Amino acid sequence: MKKFISIAAALAMLAATAVSVSAAEITPTSEENASTSFSYEYKYDPSYTVTIPSEVTLTTEGTPVEIKAENVANLGGKKVSVTIAGTSYFRNQMVLTGEVESAAKPTLRYQFIMPDESIVETTGAKDEVNGVELASFTEDGSTTFTVKPVLNNPSTPKGVKYSGTMTYAVALTDAE
Repeated sequence: MKKFISIAAALAMLAATAVSVSAAEITPTSEENASTSFSYEYKYDPSYTVTIPSEVTLTTEGTPVEIKAENVANLGGKKVSVTIAGTSYFRNQMVLTGEVESAAKPTLRYQFIMPDESIVETTGAKDEVNGVELASFTEDGSTTFTVKPVLNNPSTPKGVKYSGTMTYAVALTDAE
């Protein structure tokens, strides 16, 4: 009986092993071999060059800012997305700070007027424009928007040089 149980256990293990090795059905009476077909496409890595101006001098009428993408290739159904990552001002506000000797630095808001005439600006909430997409590309091209100071506050001092920075994120994202 022990011999019978050992043989039965060995056959059960052999049968379990055969099933787990291949999805093909192999029986003791078949003379077929099991096989698996493998494939792999060795794709090129995505490539692109995004150019964003390192310095822009604002004018009262607004200044054009061009974001350009070149050498865009092998995106694999994705897009190159350029978004706002933050600014140099408190709570990532779109605000320039005046360069004066006093402790209280004057500030000046600015806004982006996009090609579709929509406006990107901050109104005081923390990080409210972080993540806003300014441009996207699936091929070589450019997007131009206008950056303009917001001059509706009569207490904004004149004769002051205002400055600040914006940081951008450039990433591959799902194309819509």
